[in-house]
Amino acid sequence: MILAGGDSFIFGSELTDCLDGRATSYSHNTFTALLASGKYICAAYPGYSNFEIANSLKRTLKQIHVIPFIIVCWTWPNRDQLHTSPKVIKDFQYYCEYHKFPYMFTCADNCLIELLDVNMNMNNWYLFPPGDSSPDQTSTPRGFYQWAVENKYTCGVQHHPLEEAHQDAANLMREKFNELAIKFL
Repeated sequence: MILAGGDSFIFGSELTDCLDGRATSYSHNTFTALLASGKYICAAYPGYSNFEIANSLKRTLKQIHVIPFIIVCWTWPNRDQLHTSPKVIKDFQYYCEYHKFPYMFTCADNCLIELLDVNMNMNNWYLFPPGDSSPDQTSTPRGFYQWAVENKYTCGVQHHPLEEAHQDAANLMREKFNELAIKFL
């Protein structure tokens, strides 16, 4: 089973199976759902901060009776007000390791990576490949949103990457996902 956490990108805002306008049901076309290929729980919600992402995952973990593989797409650090994103992420990583939950992290934008503790274990992170050397592309490993926008994937009117970006992201992430998850699924 896969348990996914994040914001609107992981909830699937603007994807074709999530267009009821009420944000009541998550999409099964996000890269996290596509990696799951079956048993999938989404604890993401549009607009969540990193603090809310971590809390939503912890609440969900208390309600399920299996050990899932956790995939988290952390959001922009400026969404956290009283809590700092690096501490939240590091604490959640320790939480996963303490409880022996297998996990993989990624992010929406690599600005978050620059804030993380240099001693943080990055072995369970997937960052999207850097862009080419053109000035409109990030030259370091990127987050999902950066990668999708810089590679000119179609986005919805609210700027969410659509199905093609999620499918290609799942394909890019599959090797790292398999490396981390295969023994747990």
